[in-house]
Parts: sequence; C-alpha cells; structure tokens
Amino acid sequence: MNIKHHPTDETLLAYASGTLSQAMELVIATHMTLCPQCREKVAEFEACGGAMLNGTDGLAMNVDALDQVMAMIEQEGANENTIPAPLASPRRVAVAPSMRGNAVPSLPTPLASLLPENILSLEDIPWRTLAPGVKHFPLKSVQTKGSVRLLKIAPGISIPDHGHGGHEMTLLLKGSYIDDVGRFCAGDVADLTDDTDHQPIADTAEDCICLIATDAPLKFNGILPKLLQPFIGM
Repeated sequence: MNIKHHPTDETLLAYASGTLSQAMELVIATHMTLCPQCREKVAEFEACGGAMLNGTDGLAMNVDALDQVMAMIEQEGANENTIPAPLASPRRVAVAPSMRGNAVPSLPTPLASLLPENILSLEDIPWRTLAPGVKHFPLKSVQTKGSVRLLKIAPGISIPDHGHGGHEMTLLLKGSYIDDVGRFCAGDVADLTDDTDHQPIADTAEDCICLIATDAPLKFNGILPKLLQPFIGM
C-alpha cells in the first residue's frame, strides 16, 4: 500500500502518550495496521517516554494506599452486575498488521473490534442514507465529544465545503477523494485542524469509504448544509 499522507508527529505523540480521545485513537490504531512507518514512529515515541520514566525518581505513597486500592476493587466487584463494563479502547486492540479473517482485507482489527460480529467486510455494513450519493454508519459505541462514523461517498459526489470547530481525522479505507489539501487514497490519513477548509470529492469510479472522527461539529460554509446539520449530526 503506497501511503503518502500520515498523521502529524504531534498526533502520533499524543497517541503514544495516551492523550487522544477514543475516537481519534481508533483512527490512528486502524491506520497503523496498514502503515509500518507510523507503527515504527509510535514505537519510538513510546520507547522515549519509557526511558524518561525510568530516569525519574519514584513517588512516595501513603501507607494505606494498598488498602484503598483493594477496597475499590472489592466495591467494583460488588457492583459489577449493575455497572456495565467500559468499552475497550482501540489502543488496547492489537495494531500489528492483522485482519478479521484472511479473506477480509478491508477490516483492520481495531475497527473490526468495534463493529457488530455480523459485519465481516465493508460490504456488510448497513449503510444509512445521509444525502444523495452519501451514506454513513455511525459508531455510537465510541466515546467522543464530536462524532465517529464510516462514510461512503459515491463516485463524483462531493461533501459540502466546510471548516472545522476542532480536530478532524479521516482514514481512507477504499477508493479516493481529492480536496484543497491533496489527493487521498486507501491507507492515507487527513489530519486536519480548525484552520483548514475543504470540499472532498470522490474522484474514482468506485465508492470512497472513509473512517472519520471529529471532536467538534463541522462548520459548513453553505446555507443549506447549515440548515441540515442538526439532522445529519456532523
């Protein structure tokens, strides 16, 4: 896979340090299954962080710290029948280049782990129409202040011109699109901040399928998209 667009070093460092949101972690973890360059860079960041921790003095603990931790564990066990277990973070899922089944190259493990078990490929996704030529599948189990979803754009269709109220990351899973930033193909990541406006257009004869995470609503520049925004949840 000829990946030309990668997450920024700042984003990869945030992933390595565990400070990204779960939605953004999902995009990075999924990208890393496809990109050995970013896997290596994150490993270097994590090694540097470990070396820095090894070089610091340990912190003193209260004499009753262990008793407090054990009490918390016992209390959590007593409540396990009423409190649902937290959703596993994508970074806890293996990011080595592996897929769900040898015949399913379109679902990297971090993404597959958060989809229903009956979805074995991109073709199995129960797409919902968002607009003419645009379908989506929200990943509602992922914790985020914004949104995270799979998006399918038909050939020749464009997403309305928009900016961003925060961080947006888009991972191409199939097909390609072109916008003001460049041309993005399968495996590429668009790592965009609030100073970027763009209008992606699917530019091949096949559907463009993306994994998109945002931490704030988009800022559409047209009147009609602004009016429809509360209904489409972007």
